[in-house]
Amino acid sequence: MDGVGRIAQWGVQTALPFWAQHGWDDVHGGFVESIALDGSVIHGEARRVRVQARQIYVFARAHHEGWVDGLERATEAASLLRKRAWKVDGHPGWVHLLTENGAVADPVRDLYDHAFILLALAWLGRASGDAQWFDLAAETLDFLDAEMADPAGGYRESVSGPQWPRRQNPHMHLFEALLALYEASGDPSILVRAISIKTLFGQVFYDSDACVVREFFDADWARATGDLGAVVEPGHLCEWSWLLHEFHRLSGEPLDPAVSALFDVAMRLGVNDRTGLLCAAVNARGEVLDGSSRTWMQTEWLRTAALMRRLGHPGADAHLQRAGDGILNYHLQNAIAGGWTDRFDALGQARSDRIPASTLYHAFGGIAECVRPTASKAQTAGGAV
Repeated sequence: MDGVGRIAQWGVQTALPFWAQHGWDDVHGGFVESIALDGSVIHGEARRVRVQARQIYVFARAHHEGWVDGLERATEAASLLRKRAWKVDGHPGWVHLLTENGAVADPVRDLYDHAFILLALAWLGRASGDAQWFDLAAETLDFLDAEMADPAGGYRESVSGPQWPRRQNPHMHLFEALLALYEASGDPSILVRAISIKTLFGQVFYDSDACVVREFFDADWARATGDLGAVVEPGHLCEWSWLLHEFHRLSGEPLDPAVSALFDVAMRLGVNDRTGLLCAAVNARGEVLDGSSRTWMQTEWLRTAALMRRLGHPGADAHLQRAGDGILNYHLQNAIAGGWTDRFDALGQARSDRIPASTLYHAFGGIAECVRPTASKAQTAGGAV
């Protein structure tokens, strides 16, 4: 079995059972925020609503894919999260943070959180066939329109929280959620919303001269100046590459040339020569700003390289193998079964004190792409990148 097959097997046969057992709080309910390196529970951590949503996504999707009987756990978590975080303080929207026992720790309404709520509801509705989750997604979208839509385009960073710098990242995940919700519900109005984010990508986020995604912006979507304006995250280049192809697949619109351009730049500028892992941040000239690496970056590389192999992109096999080797030789090598070492510095030294639950979402996105059947020649004709 090759490295990619070993990672897929690890995800389905080891990671899912591990997180089903260790990742759920039997005392207070809900998913834990992180787990100690030895697999023990870490008590007292605040719980991000986005992490609860990501775990709901994982177990709903795993159920839909036939990997595990995860629907009951995903439904229980979603019902509990709705009770604890949705309009819980008398105001619309989802709160940002909960305490371990489910009380509100931070009432800010954060765009990034709402994107993952929508992703979770899309997959839960798809896995269960229960329309209540699509109805809740529609209410969440109504909240975004009423309270967070920005006349300058896109959405505000938050309600009652930080507004600057504006970031592409929450919009990228909202784009992802909208595509999943459109595929699950078939509602054409959702595709219209996704198209608006795709337009924002083309007009604002994508620097077509350098073929990179810019991360930070000011109030009117002008690129941030100084150090913030220089940041390019190779992991996000991979994510956008995959998402733009997903948009093409679902919408039938022409394939954006950025799909291949972003992946090629990530491979050319973003890989740490010493470790073979994807760097956290570079600039458009390829100068390393942060040579450290986290697990999520490698799994996004894995996902996009698997897509590129399926589409017949030149060199994709080698890139996929390299991504898989990095995950196996660094992130999974000395970790507890079902967990991972989350962070390595630029020299390849482990720098983790816990296993964040949030990364499971990235891992299973990568695994799902790796186990997709190779497209036929008819499917890839005219669509190879």
